[in-house]
Amino acid sequence: MRNKIARTITVLILTTLILSSCLYFVRAAEDTATLSENTNEISNNTVNSLSLNEQKEQVEEELAKAEEQLTYVQEELSEAVVQLQEMDDKINEYQATLDQVNSQYEELQQKVAESEAQLQEAQEKYEKKLNLLKSRLVAIYKNGETKYLDVLMNSKSIIDFVSKYYAIQRIAEIDSQTIDELEQTKQELEKINNELEEDKAQMKIAKVEAEKQTVVLTNTRTVYENQKNSLSESEKQLNAQIETYKKQQEELENLIQYTINGSTYELKYSGGVMIWPTLESSYITSPYGSRLHPIQGVIKNHDGIDIGGSTGDPVYAAADGIIIYSAFNTGGYGNMVMIDHGLNSEGVKIVTLYAHGDKLLKSVGETVKQGDVIMEMGSTGNSTGPHVHFEVRENGSHVDPKNYLSAS
Repeated sequence: MRNKIARTITVLILTTLILSSCLYFVRAAEDTATLSENTNEISNNTVNSLSLNEQKEQVEEELAKAEEQLTYVQEELSEAVVQLQEMDDKINEYQATLDQVNSQYEELQQKVAESEAQLQEAQEKYEKKLNLLKSRLVAIYKNGETKYLDVLMNSKSIIDFVSKYYAIQRIAEIDSQTIDELEQTKQELEKINNELEEDKAQMKIAKVEAEKQTVVLTNTRTVYENQKNSLSESEKQLNAQIETYKKQQEELENLIQYTINGSTYELKYSGGVMIWPTLESSYITSPYGSRLHPIQGVIKNHDGIDIGGSTGDPVYAAADGIIIYSAFNTGGYGNMVMIDHGLNSEGVKIVTLYAHGDKLLKSVGETVKQGDVIMEMGSTGNSTGPHVHFEVRENGSHVDPKNYLSAS
């Protein structure tokens, strides 16, 4: 009698457990249905108008960053040459903008392709797990509520009973884990899809901007060529001089940037003030900033300072570093030296440049200490007399050298 009562109690307990398990799977089935409906909604997600406006403003802000342009003295040049050169500057600006937009468009294209592949992989992963869970739930419903109870009651021993009980519990845990993974995959799908839609929206903006810039560039070039052909012979000669100068400046800047970017030395800039790069008795003859260039009528930002002196005066390394350029430059700087001083505490690469030397005294790859003589002052390149042109560059961008030099 006691055994019968005990068996009845055991059956009741197990029945309660199984019913709880079945209720769990019913809720899981409902969650699965919800997940399946949400999956279909994923592909319909679109970027809201606020997000699109923010992206458009960001793109327009980046495109609005004007590069330094030459200006011209109206009194020194004919109006036709001034207008032509200002138009040429605009053409260069439009081309730079177009190149930037096209580069951005290509990057977005690649990002979209990668996102689409990632989305497809995540979708397949989601569908696989979802189908697996559906199959499990269908099997449970078909077998009925007493399946697990029958399995347990047919146990041959208490050890067999406990083993089967924990096996059933493990199955429930796996199913629960599958549902959690499905939810995580679903969230991943939504994130990827939203990012994909945003990238596509940015692509559309970039494409429209590129098309607009292409039209503006083409039209401006046409007008430029027509006006150029209408110049007088003297105006054509002066215009050709200015164009040559501008081309030299562009090539020189490209060389400087290439040299800086190509320097892979792992150096640390110690900070502190740099020493005066030549004799203390010398002084600045042309400051940093806007100035009239020797070519008549052209005003261009002066990327450094000019320090006057005599041919043969020593030019010193302003700080410790490694020579990354030492050669004659045909772009107007003559004999030129560049020193990589390494990264400062903020991770900014500091480079100094010395130009118009009469004689180079150091070679590329040599380590120099502050105060070492690196070249002799001269007047090579585009120069009106002996001096050293001195620049300081932060991550390739020129800054006022006086911020680094001592008060003396």
